[in-house]
Amino acid sequence: MPTKYIHVKGYATQICYRGKTTLPDVVPDLSRGRKILLVHGAGSNGHTFHRQVEALGEKHSPVALDLPGHGRSSGVEGLMSVADYADFIAALLDALQIESTVVLGHSMGGAIAMELALRYPARVDALVLSSTAAKFNLTDERIEALRAVMMGRAPQAFNTDGYAPKTLKQNFDVVREGWMEQIKTDPRVRYTDIVACSKVDLRESISKIDKPTFVVCGADDQGTTVADAELIVSKIRGAKLEVIPDAGHYAPREQPARYIATIAQFLESLR
Repeated sequence: MPTKYIHVKGYATQICYRGKTTLPDVVPDLSRGRKILLVHGAGSNGHTFHRQVEALGEKHSPVALDLPGHGRSSGVEGLMSVADYADFIAALLDALQIESTVVLGHSMGGAIAMELALRYPARVDALVLSSTAAKFNLTDERIEALRAVMMGRAPQAFNTDGYAPKTLKQNFDVVREGWMEQIKTDPRVRYTDIVACSKVDLRESISKIDKPTFVVCGADDQGTTVADAELIVSKIRGAKLEVIPDAGHYAPREQPARYIATIAQFLESLR
């Protein structure tokens, strides 16, 4: 899976895609099928979508990015708000010479996708909202725990929160993979991301979104729940919902075949 750096708003931003590599200043060929921008969750990075980029890239032109400070993109802190991230995505689209795209956002990335559709509707063809919420249920204890890690007062937590019981029993390698992705991003960024997420409240504004929308969530997700997904579907006219069994918050890794197939079907339905 090729990777390259694009300079956006002062950040060297890593993207990964499927197709031929290009010279440093040459934008990759994104002419196959639908353009799809994949936006990762809090404290994560674009490589978490490697299965989706490979599979969807057979017919389409997916691009996954590392947001500022995440993965291999430059920066030592995350941006201060989901709105700031949406502005950054709009600038990235300019740099990639993309007028409009399908935006697939996971968790925090889903909130960024919704904010992008509200702030820059002409840049969005359709939305795929994955394991996300219009308002995240984040406790003060969780935020403080991440702050303690950032301050060096506590070690990073490698826990199994967010995974379905079946994943923990039958496919623990998926959890280990998640831990390896986690350590690619500085704890400071994980903290600023969770603070940004805690300020999100899109419950009323998303009713203004007028784009084809597909919401997908794991049946066993205790963080961004099925009820959170149902609320989004109730607010965005025409939105569709897919609940994936035996998957938690990390459905793209836990049930990749089902996840990819249902998104591919949605893409085929677009006109």
